[in-house]
Amino acid sequence: MVNHPDWSALRATETARMEAACTRCGACAEACPMLPYAPAAQGVAAPDLVRGVLEVLQGGPGSPGARDWINACTRSGSCNAACPEAVNPMLMLRLAKWRANETGALPRRDALEAMSRAKAFARLGFTEDEQKDWL
Repeated sequence: MVNHPDWSALRATETARMEAACTRCGACAEACPMLPYAPAAQGVAAPDLVRGVLEVLQGGPGSPGARDWINACTRSGSCNAACPEAVNPMLMLRLAKWRANETGALPRRDALEAMSRAKAFARLGFTEDEQKDWL
């Protein structure tokens, strides 16, 4: 019998660990290369962005800037290297996105829209024959 992980328990454990370990210094936000692509986060102090992410992680709405940062995250890992407390901000943002999708703080992405974008990017690297076969 295969023993499957309990993702809800893992999320709860990690959320509690992050909440306790994070000093809300904002070093992760300052190191993030994606903040320029999160318009609502512009001009918001890095510690405030982190507080908003933690609020989302707890099931709250978070601030517009925090939600925009969560949505812009590409998991580059730059935040992890910057965190003085080894919180794993990359995972924190990922779990916050999961929670935000559940609570409706972030709208779910339309799969059809995402697929059309994937096909558009694929066309850039496919020959015409490959496009006929695969797209």
